[in-house]
Amino acid sequence: MKNIKKMSLFAALFFAPALLLSAQTAAPKTGKPAVKKAAAKPAAKSAGVAVSTASAVPHQARSREAAPAVTPGPDLFKEALEKIRSGDPAERRQSADFIGQARNAAGAPALMSALADDSPRVRQAAADALGMLTWPAAAPRLAEMLLKDGDAGVRQQAAISLSYLMDPASAPALVKALKDSSPAVRYAALHTLAVMKYSPAEDEIIALLSSDDANMRRGAISALGLLQSKKAAGAVAAALKDPDQYVRLEAVKALGNIGDAAFSGELAKLLAQTEQPQLRVEAALSLAKMGMPDGLLTAYEFVKSADLSVRSQALNVIAAAGDARSLQFIEEIYAAEQDPAAKSMLDFTRQRLMLRLRKK
Repeated sequence: MKNIKKMSLFAALFFAPALLLSAQTAAPKTGKPAVKKAAAKPAAKSAGVAVSTASAVPHQARSREAAPAVTPGPDLFKEALEKIRSGDPAERRQSADFIGQARNAAGAPALMSALADDSPRVRQAAADALGMLTWPAAAPRLAEMLLKDGDAGVRQQAAISLSYLMDPASAPALVKALKDSSPAVRYAALHTLAVMKYSPAEDEIIALLSSDDANMRRGAISALGLLQSKKAAGAVAAALKDPDQYVRLEAVKALGNIGDAAFSGELAKLLAQTEQPQLRVEAALSLAKMGMPDGLLTAYEFVKSADLSVRSQALNVIAAAGDARSLQFIEEIYAAEQDPAAKSMLDFTRQRLMLRLRKK
C-alpha cells in the first residue's frame, strides 16, 4: 500500500508541470476562460442549411473521424435500444444519436426501423447514425428517402450518409437529387457524387456551371476537378472570369486537378501581383501540378506570409516544382527560423523537395 501511495505521489509530481504548462498554453490571451468546443458530428441537423468551405464542394459532410466513438456500458446501450421505441420523439432522436456515436453495429436494425419514424428529426438522426456505422444495407433505403421523403433535412442527411456508404447503386438517385427543390439537398448530392467520383454524372454536373447559384457553380467546378474531367476543362477555364471570387478560386484549383496544360497560359496570368495572394499561390500550385515551375517566384514571395493557408500552399508549390536553388532557399530560411511550427513546415517541405530531386 505504501508503495502504491509513493507511485501515485510520484506520478502526480511528474505530470503536474506538463499539465500546468498545457493549461497556460491553451488559455486565451484575453484571460477569459477557454470554451471547450463540442466534437463535430458527421451530419448537419438543421434542415435546409448547407455548409460552404473555401476548398471543397459548398456542402461538406462533417468528418466521422472528428467525433471519437462513445464506449458506453452495455446497460446504457440497451437503454438506448429501448428508448428508440419511446413515445417521446425527443427520446427517440437522442437514442438514435447515441447508437450512432457508440459505433455499435448491433443497433443498426433499430436504426433501420427508425428510418420510417413519424418524426422527421428522428428519421434524420437515424440516417445520420447509419452513415456513422457505414451500414451497407442502409444504402437502398437512404437512396429512396433522398428522392421521396417530404422533409428537406431528411433528404439532405440521406445524401450525406450515402457519401459514407459509397454504394455506386445509389448514384442515380443522387443525380436526380441535383434537381431537388432544396439547395441544401442539391449541394449534399453534388458533394457525394464528387466523393464517389461518379463519372457518369459528368454531363449533369457540367450543366450546373450555368447555375445562377454561385455556391452551386463552385461545387460543380470542385466536383469536375475531382473527376479530372477533360471534357469540362474549357468551361472550368471560362469560370476564371466568374464574378464570384470563390468560384474563380475553385476554378484555379480544378484546372490543376484536371491537368490540361492547354489552359496554363490563363493560369499564368493570375500570378500577377495585382491579383489576390490566395489566387496567386493557387495558380502557382496548379501550374506545378502540370509540371510547370512558372509560379516559383510567387511561392518564394509568400513563404513567410502571415496567412497560414497562403504560406502552406506556397511551400507546396516549392515542394512540387522547386529545383536545387529552391532547396537552398528553403534551407536558408529554415536555419534562420525561430518559430517551431514554421520550422516544422519548412523541414517537411525540404524533405519532400529533396526526395523529388533525388528521383530525377
